[in-house]
Amino acid sequence: MRSRRAYLERGEKVDPSRHPSRRRPGPTRLIAAALLAAAVGLVPAATPATPTALATPTTPPAPPEVIAAGDGAAGATPGDPDAAITRGRPAPPSATGAISAAEQERVARYWTAERRDRAFGSHSAAPQDAAGTAAPLSTPYGDDPGSGPAAAPPPPPSDGTRYTSGGLVTTTTGRLFSSIDGSDFACSASVVTSRGRDLAVTAGHCLHGGSGSGFATNVAFVPDYSDGETPFGIWTARHLTVTPGWARGSNFDVDTGFALFNTQRGRHLQDVVGAQGIAFDLPVSYQQYSFGYPRLHPFDGSALIYCAGPGAADSYGGPSIGVRCRMTAGSSGGPLIAGLGRLGPGHGWIDGVISYAYAGSDDRLFGTRFGDAVRLLYYQSSAF
Repeated sequence: MRSRRAYLERGEKVDPSRHPSRRRPGPTRLIAAALLAAAVGLVPAATPATPTALATPTTPPAPPEVIAAGDGAAGATPGDPDAAITRGRPAPPSATGAISAAEQERVARYWTAERRDRAFGSHSAAPQDAAGTAAPLSTPYGDDPGSGPAAAPPPPPSDGTRYTSGGLVTTTTGRLFSSIDGSDFACSASVVTSRGRDLAVTAGHCLHGGSGSGFATNVAFVPDYSDGETPFGIWTARHLTVTPGWARGSNFDVDTGFALFNTQRGRHLQDVVGAQGIAFDLPVSYQQYSFGYPRLHPFDGSALIYCAGPGAADSYGGPSIGVRCRMTAGSSGGPLIAGLGRLGPGHGWIDGVISYAYAGSDDRLFGTRFGDAVRLLYYQSSAF
């Protein structure tokens, strides 16, 4: 059986004994150029349900079955599906981020333009302390996706071109910066609908070093980064969670994490930039739109890049979603979105995050498909 090694953003090769191999042989897995990602959906923060009426694999899915939930914290409402899902389940691996005003300021100041430039897969945007003034683009918690804005045509097929179609995905997607084991990294992340209105999803390896390592520090998010601009400022994380399978076993099948962010001037992240929906257990063959900020050649990290085409299963086994895509380092954690445009321009359901690639392959990335483990983590993360 061929060994597998993860290629971290900094270029170090990880001891293959720390990464469980599948039962089937295959080429070495690489964490697609400096932390990649993907996810899909527009369903109530607390109650994303598995879509029940979906179109053919090459067309956007129909709105998922939606179960309305209360406005309180997870577990607070009688009959709340959040509580039913999380009750009696062990707490996920988690860590506290910047809580006090002084700590938040320290993290924001840490990510100077120079540090962001040096971070593997980073960008060179100038810092901005205050949130932008654009109108909120969020979907009210508990709204039925079917009642959203008119559907918009999705962008054309792509294997890695600059995204210029606009819409919600431009503000909800951004660069995620973190320090892991003494090195600075840059990933991609996406704001996802949640009860607290402060939640973003990314790859687990963007927030935690995996088996034998620990949680990231100095975690900050820059939504809607483009050509050096940071129109909505730098948001600092207050709480991090990853799946047990990633933290304890570096398992790429569940390479997902969530970050909760602090408010800025009393405003929640979701109220400022909007939020994508989320969906679970969608077939891997559905049309996928993946987004990220790759920095390695032929990209430079200055723009949001997208890939679009039908998803496919990993031929070496496992539940991951494969997509034709040339994105490189820096795209880790970027969202895989199904039904893009169905809920409005640039708006859909996140069903995975960019996670890895195989050695020797430069035209296909794989996203962690959102299944039961990520579903549980989503509800648990929303409750912090």
